[in-house]
Amino acid sequence: MSNTQKLQHIAFIMDGNRRWAKERMMPKALGHSEGAKTLRKIAKAVRERGIPYMTVYALSTENLKRSQEELDHLFSLFGKLVDEFDDLVKQDVRIKILGDMTRLPEDLAKKLKQLEENTKNNKTMTLSLAIAYGGRDEIVRAVREMDDPKNATEESLEAHLDMHDIPDVDVIVRTGGHHRLSNFLMWKSAYAELIFTNTYWPAFDKKELDEILAWYEEQMRNFGK
Repeated sequence: MSNTQKLQHIAFIMDGNRRWAKERMMPKALGHSEGAKTLRKIAKAVRERGIPYMTVYALSTENLKRSQEELDHLFSLFGKLVDEFDDLVKQDVRIKILGDMTRLPEDLAKKLKQLEENTKNNKTMTLSLAIAYGGRDEIVRAVREMDDPKNATEESLEAHLDMHDIPDVDVIVRTGGHHRLSNFLMWKSAYAELIFTNTYWPAFDKKELDEILAWYEEQMRNFGK
């Protein structure tokens, strides 16, 4: 066992929903629906394992260029997720929303913001949902909100990030076989361990989660020192 600190923040790029469905000759919309079920299942598992922060990449700024039909399904799915998170909320889970809510349908943005407000005092775990989110966009929006960007420091810029009150990511897990970050958490992932698995997100399970957590426990994290 290394002398590294306990894992505090795990993040997931939930990739492979559409390919999972295609391989099963199913509509890609069903892949997204199954992915939503996996999200709830893994969020509960992360909470049970005592990890205080979990972040998921639900919809990127680039994803907003997809067909209106697929986007409408995703927006509807996000709306349903708000209601289906009720069991997590009852378990003292805080829901935090990352991204530019102005790029979402007004009713969905309002529903997400209300969920965030209703759970702001929950303390057992923070589940952050990155929706209409891009890592570069987050930094640009933060700079625009600063009073004196010419004299910016890392601390003053970070204070304006969507994730200003969330610790840096310890591990980013990308499912689906691709080996890239795709504009996810560009600031908060500076020293994150990166894990890429061929498993499609709908098939990701607690066993694979536990294997990742066991692997992390063996890592020596020096943060450049």
